[in-house]
Amino acid sequence: MPPLPLHRIPLQTGANCGLFAVIAGSRALGYGEEDEARLAPALDRLEKADPRTFIGEVLSVDLLLDLIRGLSQGGAGLFSARSVAFSTPAELSELIRESAVTGGALLIPFARPQSYDVYYRLVGQNATETEIRAARKAKEAESLFLPADAHWALINRVDEAGQIVLADSVEDVWGRGHGYEATFTAEKLTAANLALKGCFDWRNFLDGQGRVWGMGDLLGKPYAPSTPRLKNPERLERILSNAGREALDLAGRVLTLERERMR
Repeated sequence: MPPLPLHRIPLQTGANCGLFAVIAGSRALGYGEEDEARLAPALDRLEKADPRTFIGEVLSVDLLLDLIRGLSQGGAGLFSARSVAFSTPAELSELIRESAVTGGALLIPFARPQSYDVYYRLVGQNATETEIRAARKAKEAESLFLPADAHWALINRVDEAGQIVLADSVEDVWGRGHGYEATFTAEKLTAANLALKGCFDWRNFLDGQGRVWGMGDLLGKPYAPSTPRLKNPERLERILSNAGREALDLAGRVLTLERERMR
C-alpha cells in the first residue's frame, strides 16, 4: 500500500483525532472523495450517538473499533478492524512490516509531546533556520511522554533512516489545507504509546462547569457548549469530581484497518 501523500492527510477540526485517523486510513486504503462523502457523515452520526464521547474524542481502542464496525453500506461492513497488542519496539516494527504485506492501514494512539508539535509547526510555517534547529534539537532529545497528550494517527511509512512516519491530522497551522508527517524512532513511538496508561486531562477542553468551547465535529460544525452535560451527565460529573481527569484505554495496542467494500 503506497503512503498517503502529504496533501491527502486530513485536517482535524476539534478533539477528534481518532475519527480523523480513520479518515486518513480510509484514504490510504484507496477510498476516494465520493466514498468519503458517505463515510464521514456516517462516522459523525455514530460518534454523536455514542455516550462514550463528548466532542468526538476517542480515549479507548475498543470505542474506536465499535465506531468503525458500525460503518456499513447496504447491510455490509465497510471495514474489518481489530486491535493488536505490542510492548516492544521490535514488536511494533514487525506489525508495520506485516501491514505492508497485507495492505492494511495501522492506526496508533500515542502521546504527542509538545516538542514535536512545536517543531513541525515551525517547519510548516517556514520559520528561521535558527528556530527550526533549536526545535529539532528539543524534539530529538524528547523523553517525556504524557497521557494528557493522547493522540491518534495513521502509520504512513518507514523512511530511509528507518524512522516511523505518521500521517498526523492536526488543525491547519500551516494554512495549506492538510495535516503533516511526523517522524518517530520505533523506540520513541513505543514509549509514546505505552505512556497512555494514565489519565487524560479534560481541563484543556472543559471549564469548571463542564462546558466546551471552540470545538468542531468531524464535519466542521461547532459543538454547543452544553454538549458534554446533555450527552452524558453522569460521565461528566465523574470527570469533574476527579479534577478533570479520565482514565485512558490506549496503551500497548494498535488498530488494523482493512478494506471490505464501499458499495
